[in-house]
Amino acid sequence: RKNYGCTLFIIGRDMAGSKSCLDGEDFYGAYDAQNLAAEMAPELGMQTVPSLNVVYTEEEGYVTADIAKAKGLTEMKLSGTKFRKMLRAGDDIPEWFAF
Repeated sequence: RKNYGCTLFIIGRDMAGSKSCLDGEDFYGAYDAQNLAAEMAPELGMQTVPSLNVVYTEEEGYVTADIAKAKGLTEMKLSGTKFRKMLRAGDDIPEWFAF
């Protein structure tokens, strides 16, 4: 009953994301939630499945962020704020962003 029959727990990057209203800094690191879940997995009787940070690059398309950084690839970025503005304006969303 402790895990309601679940055996796997998929946890994304920055799942515990929360910013301070005083300075705008994150309370937790981007992978803190994944690390905590992995630490607690044996007690819960579950296996964690971390979701990697995937980015889109001009040169190779979708790769993990660590590979893009290691190879010096050019990352294409679209913030959530800009994405919402584009939706409201009826602008076309880049195909690479809407996979």
